[in-house]
Amino acid sequence: MEKVLTSARHPYPRRRGLSRGGFILGILFFVGVVVLVGVGFVTLKGMMTSDKAMPVRQTVIDGVLNAVNKKDIADIIGRMTAGENISTLDLSPVLNTLSQIPWVAHVEIEKQMPDTLIVSIVEHEPAAFWKDDGLYDAKTQSVFYPDLRRFKRSLVKLSAYHDNLAPEVYAKTVLFIKELKRAPLQLVAVNLDNIRCYHVILSNGTELVLGRNNDNDIILRRLRRFVDVYRQTQMNLDEINYVDLRYDVGFAVNYKKESDTKNTEKQE
Repeated sequence: MEKVLTSARHPYPRRRGLSRGGFILGILFFVGVVVLVGVGFVTLKGMMTSDKAMPVRQTVIDGVLNAVNKKDIADIIGRMTAGENISTLDLSPVLNTLSQIPWVAHVEIEKQMPDTLIVSIVEHEPAAFWKDDGLYDAKTQSVFYPDLRRFKRSLVKLSAYHDNLAPEVYAKTVLFIKELKRAPLQLVAVNLDNIRCYHVILSNGTELVLGRNNDNDIILRRLRRFVDVYRQTQMNLDEINYVDLRYDVGFAVNYKKESDTKNTEKQE
């Protein structure tokens, strides 16, 4: 008996390959998209970096300011940034200029698109006068020199032969004030001279010579000894030019009406 053999149909038909024309069209489409994206990027970049595009139009001054005038800050920024493209604006010159203002302790500038600069300013907080024309900021531990003609606060006056000694003099002054409160006596000035000898001026003008700062405990012990004697004797400081405390067990007193120095000793 004859058998007829037939071929079985494959369950998965073969995929027809892309034609040559379709492949070329796909390549051209891809290239076209890349070109359009590139042209768009270049065009957008050109628009954003153009001198006439996205100019700075507004400045916002942030911060609690007492000594610094916000209008003056805005005027400075306006002169330096007017018409400039905010996206390409270099803020370094502006920051440097604002940092040179004596009352400015810290400044930051942030760009807020499309046309605004946010300026944050922190003022110095004066804790003491420094010499005749400066102020000392205890938070930043720095000396600054503003126009003091309108500054009316009553502060202790500090001085030394170099500005970088201001933090040391201030720290010692805090300790001196603490000791003198036991009397009570008011300190108005402290000077560290060029041989590193501390001089304290009281509110009535009497000077206390504490000596060199070789040992912090020594000069504080000398001041404590003077306060103890003052509390016991209630000496009249209005009659005294200065008190020299540079002794181991006592101190010397110079009176305004007498040329000779009287010595007063107090055992520890």
